[in-house]
This record gives sequence, C-alpha cells and structure tokens, in this order.
Amino acid sequence: MQRRYMVLSRLNKHRTCIHVVVLIGVFFILGGSLPSGIVQASSDETLAPFCRFGLNHNVLTGELASIPTEPLRASFFMDYQATPPSKPAHMEHYRMVRLEQPDRNSTNYTVSPSANSIRALAQANPGSVWLIGNEIDRIRWQDDMMPAAYARAYHELYHLLRDADPSARIVAGNIVQVSPLRLRYLDLVLEAYHSMYGQPMPIDIWGIHTFILREKRGDWGAEIPPGVDATEGWLLEPNQNADVGIFQQQIVDFRRWMHKNGYRDNPLYITEYGVLIGPPWIAVQDVINFMTASFDYMLNTRDLTIGYPADNNRLVQNFSWYSVNDKLTYANGQWVGGYNGYLFEPDRGNQRSEMGDAYAAYTARLQPQIDMLPVRIMVEPASLLRTTEPVTLTVNVQVANAGNTMSKQNFTLRIYNGAPDNGGVLLDGAELTGSLAGCGQSTWISYIWRDVPSDLYTLYAEVTADGRDDEPANNRIHQVVLFADEQVFLPSIVSQVQ
Repeated sequence: MQRRYMVLSRLNKHRTCIHVVVLIGVFFILGGSLPSGIVQASSDETLAPFCRFGLNHNVLTGELASIPTEPLRASFFMDYQATPPSKPAHMEHYRMVRLEQPDRNSTNYTVSPSANSIRALAQANPGSVWLIGNEIDRIRWQDDMMPAAYARAYHELYHLLRDADPSARIVAGNIVQVSPLRLRYLDLVLEAYHSMYGQPMPIDIWGIHTFILREKRGDWGAEIPPGVDATEGWLLEPNQNADVGIFQQQIVDFRRWMHKNGYRDNPLYITEYGVLIGPPWIAVQDVINFMTASFDYMLNTRDLTIGYPADNNRLVQNFSWYSVNDKLTYANGQWVGGYNGYLFEPDRGNQRSEMGDAYAAYTARLQPQIDMLPVRIMVEPASLLRTTEPVTLTVNVQVANAGNTMSKQNFTLRIYNGAPDNGGVLLDGAELTGSLAGCGQSTWISYIWRDVPSDLYTLYAEVTADGRDDEPANNRIHQVVLFADEQVFLPSIVSQVQ
C-alpha cells in the first residue's frame, strides 16, 4: 500500500542518503502556502487547518476519520488511492492513481482505478489534486516504471484528467528521494516524453518524497531506479535516516533541477516524508528533532533564484508526513512491521504518540498569515511599432497569496501609470478584486487599457488584502512598456580578424 523498502532487521525498508547541505543564496522568512482547499473549515479558529501541512495514512491501520487528527491542523491527506474509505471533514483528499508495468520491454501499463473510474471521479470532484504514480522509481515494492513507460502513462492520464476536469491539479514524479540517481531517472523520463510527443512534459505540480535511504542493488533501502545504469548510489547507514542536512539538500537539489528544466514556476509538493527507521538507530526524540527542524526549513526557506515566485520564492509549497499510525512493531526482538514517525498508536486506541504531540504543539504555535502579492505583469501585444494611432492593450497581472490559510482572502488589485506615491495615475477602471487561499495559489487578472498613445510607460501593479497583510513590503511591482511610433533600421557590420 505504501511503505515498502526492505526492513532493517531483515535489512528492509529504509533509505538513507549522504550529502552535505550547502545553501547559497537562501534566506528565511515566515509564511505558508498551498493550492485551493476543498475542505470544511473548522468553526474553532484555533483548529483551522494550515494549507502547508498534510498527512500520509495507511488504510490498513484503520479509517482516518475515526482518528482525532483535527488538533494537528493538517489540511490534506493521502492514502495511496483515488477514493478514500472515509474522509475527515477538515481535510482535503489528494487522490492517487497507481501504476504497474507488466513487461519491461514494452511501455504498456495498467492503472488502478480504471480509466473510466478516473474520468468519473474527476468529473464528480472538480479541482482535486491527483498524483500520477507512487514511487515510480522504486523497483518491486512500489509502482516500478521504466522511464519511457512512465512518460507514456503520465501523458495519457494527464490528458484524461485534464479533459474530464480542466481544474484538476496533477502531480508528477513522487520519487522516493532526491539523489543523483533519481534525478537521472527523471531526466530519462523527460527525454522519453519529448522523444514520444515532441514537446516538453506538461507539469502542474512536481511531487517528491525526501526519504534518506541506501541505494545499492540487492541491499536494504531504495534500490536502483529502473532504467538507470548503475549498481549503487547513496551508500548510507541506518543512523542517517533522520539527517536534517541531507533532507534540506534534497529540496535545494530538486528546485535547482526544476529551474534547469524550465519548471521554476511550478509548485513543489513533498508528497511523503518522515523517519522510517527506529531503535536502536533512531530514537523518538531524534524523530521529533527532525520533524520540527524540517517544518522550520520548509515554512521559512526562500531562494530568489530557484524558489516559487507565486509563494514569495519559497522552495516548498506543502508537505505530508508519514505516517498517521503505521506504528513500528517488534516481535522476538525483530522488526516485523510499521515504521517510525507514527503520530498515533493503534495498539493504544489511537492515542497520540510523543511525535504526534510534537506535531500538534508545533502547529498550535503558528498564526494565520495573509500575504497577497503581485507576481508579474504581462502586456499584450508585447511590442508595438510604427503606428501613430492610439491602440488598445491588455494588461495581465498574476496575483498570489503566499499566506498559510485554507480559507480564501479578498484582495484588491490597482494598476497605475507611474509610481503611486510619486505622481502615478490610477488607470481608468483599473481597480479589480478577487479572492485567494494561501500557499502560492494564484490567478491572472486582465485589464483592458484603451486609447493608449505611443510613449514609454512604467506600469505599477499594487495588491492589497482586505484587512491585514502580514508582509506589505511585497505588495507592488512595476513593468516598463515601450510603445514606439518610429522604427530605425541600422546596418549590420561584421568585423573579421585576419
């Protein structure tokens, strides 16, 4: 169903990576963000969910709705299937499509649920988040797809979902961890997609897991990704499974990979992570320390070069902790099931564990935040030359909310010709309104600017929240627009050095 590596006592399930965390050009600031939520908000503001926090649940350990998760203030959950057996009212369900490749020599694949069921679910649940595959890079234990097979499955399922529900939010990847071997695997996926379809792979959201596991053929951990020519990668030890530096470096490395491949303007979801390995290597306090440090990092880390612009350049938009109650168990001194990091204890009536208490204590300290910002201005047509008559332009402004609440907040966008505090003039009718939830949710707003004479303009877009804004310094951007009525052609002179 989900965790499936090879346990340690039998040298099984866990991963561990080794890396030194080097963060250049990254700085910290508080905030939160995620897509629009399809949840029922809590009537108690102290329990209102935060859009960045999520949970991973193994349905074999019981129904999630029967577990008292509301004090954790998580806004979404995943249970590795497309339809949950039960759904807590305060959380959105992230749907998952499972894949299988019967023959390595063919790109044919099977999908669960069926294509018809996926289509019907998408039509009945507009705006849902859909994960295409789970740990596609993990042989045997998970979805185990060769790169070309995943490229084909993703293409067909992406378009099936998009046709059934244009508002669906589709998550690609969901690899075990971000190591050089795994990035090579995704490179092969992108290459295969372009080869088959003649265009870049369309992405709404990238998803990754950030476990920390050994990569060696036939050994415990994450094994070698299918289709990658290697016998070993990260040679990690069990006691590294809660290494915060390795965790952080994975996020930086993946954001750099996204930037390199043209996906900087896409959200990044950590669709599963946590600490899998238990004693004697990793104690409960080690897990708590890792959890709180990881929360701090993902909530607060930004990078002006590789961060997501709509989320005020944060690296991560939301994250999901494994697990709710898949508790680590022993028999005769042997590890026989479950994993570390469990927030509730099913053998104690699903009472919260010490780790669950730490999760709840962390979110209890957070405050709701609103951070409306203009992201970019685009003018259409982009350039106009050699006309003496006034023209009509379309000014498009992307507006985002980098706050941390699931509830939508109202905003007002104003567009000025010139700086508002230095003689700039509000364009006629250019006072527009909307509403957005947090976690980098964004929208484009268009304004028709009529009868514009040729000139050099500096347009300013200013966004204000209706009420408080916790980060007003980012409420304004500007864009220079040149509209010329003359054109000069200059000769091209080429100088050759003898």
